[in-house]
Amino acid sequence: MSNIEKHENNSHELVNTDHKTLERRIVRKCDIYVLPYLLSVIDLENVGNATVAGYNYMYFNTTPLAFTLAVSAHFFGYMIFEIPSVLVTNILGFHVWLPILMVGWSISSATQAACTNVTQLGIVRFLLGAFQAGVIPSIVMYVSLFYAKKELALRYSFLVALLTLGGALSGFASYFIVQISGSSLSGFQWLFIIESIPTILMALIIALFMSHGPGNARFFTPEEREYEIERLKSEGSSNEIDSNLAKSQVKLAFIDILTYSYLILFLIGGIPFYALTFYLPTLVSQLGYNNIQAQLMVIPPLIISTVFMVVCSWYSDKYQIKANILLLGYPLSTISLVGLLVTRADNPSLYNLRYFLVIVLACGVYSGVPIAFSWFTCNIPGQYKRSTMAAVILTANQIGGIVGLLIFPATDAPSFHMGNIVCLASVILAFILTCGLKIYFELLNKKRDLAILANHNYKLNDNDLKDNKKIREIAMKLVENELKYDELLCDKHPNWRYII
Repeated sequence: MSNIEKHENNSHELVNTDHKTLERRIVRKCDIYVLPYLLSVIDLENVGNATVAGYNYMYFNTTPLAFTLAVSAHFFGYMIFEIPSVLVTNILGFHVWLPILMVGWSISSATQAACTNVTQLGIVRFLLGAFQAGVIPSIVMYVSLFYAKKELALRYSFLVALLTLGGALSGFASYFIVQISGSSLSGFQWLFIIESIPTILMALIIALFMSHGPGNARFFTPEEREYEIERLKSEGSSNEIDSNLAKSQVKLAFIDILTYSYLILFLIGGIPFYALTFYLPTLVSQLGYNNIQAQLMVIPPLIISTVFMVVCSWYSDKYQIKANILLLGYPLSTISLVGLLVTRADNPSLYNLRYFLVIVLACGVYSGVPIAFSWFTCNIPGQYKRSTMAAVILTANQIGGIVGLLIFPATDAPSFHMGNIVCLASVILAFILTCGLKIYFELLNKKRDLAILANHNYKLNDNDLKDNKKIREIAMKLVENELKYDELLCDKHPNWRYII
């Protein structure tokens, strides 16, 4: 090798090293300045803890079904306002709309303490859902503006961790709050009031410090900002586009079969997720613990499942694997649900086993959520298409939430056979659908790879045609200097490849 070639290679290695150093610094800054906004979701739901503490159908002097329907009203608020709320976010910006939503939901959440009948509760819960509707989609989309595909699943796991550990924190706080006495308010009323305060403080922080995206993030230097925009451009991150292209992307979201495939996946996935999120204190209270003890005993399942979820998400990002990680969680959920169905719920000698099964169920259910989030956000370029799809998909998720709340009536305690059977069926269906999506993406990716080879008159022998990895490498090499997507076609661009 000549001295000139050596010099060129060394220069190339130095540039790559500098870029990697710069990228690590950018990601570290995003973790410091962007991820704290995930705290916005930490108090999305605390009615489960309040229910165990006495905020139930007997308190309202009504039937279990009427109480469950009133509590479920917030899902209808979600479904009606989720898509409009996301569209308003695109118009006003995250830093304007999110604080408005958060203040509205804080007031609604605190107002639950003043409800004296199920009609009032239903109205307040509906308003609570209406304000909450745009929060998670906006946070999901905001985070996706700053991170590459290989970094998203782990960050979304932090989002779900805050949702689950928020439940643990709420359970820990509830243990003390519900024991407040010496005032005209019950402990669970104080619970609603006190746990609403941090959300208002977070809304103020967002209003003051949240940016529109990487382009005007104040924590980047000019060099970092330029590199951040450039490194995310090929992955379909936020580029400024005109209103006609934005409308085109919104239309694409509604006519894309992937929207409805992910819609079904999130709908059926929402059933066990929301059932477990809401009824975990109730399930634990059936294992020989009193209402106060149950508030503390929900913490170990949440902590263990959160650690498991973060590890799975880290592995998913590191090796860019989505479907197979999801297919790992479904069997865990299946085993635990079958175990809960075949063991007697009224046998004290089986309480420890059933508690263990609840922990396994939490690991299976929660581990798949950030992977599913990152799977569709990584596969859908175009900010407006992605945000519209997120709203549609998460609206379906709320429908699953309604089902999840209705299938565990108090009259089915302590076994809750109907709820466990429905959750089991949804997990099995999710497994089948994930397998179908995995096969569909593999076939579509190979079809596009072969089309590129054909366009470049590249011939393969019979053995090479069986090697999908080699075909991909050759195809991507042929188009390495071409765009991988554009704002008009989004993921339908022939050079775009779906992550599997």
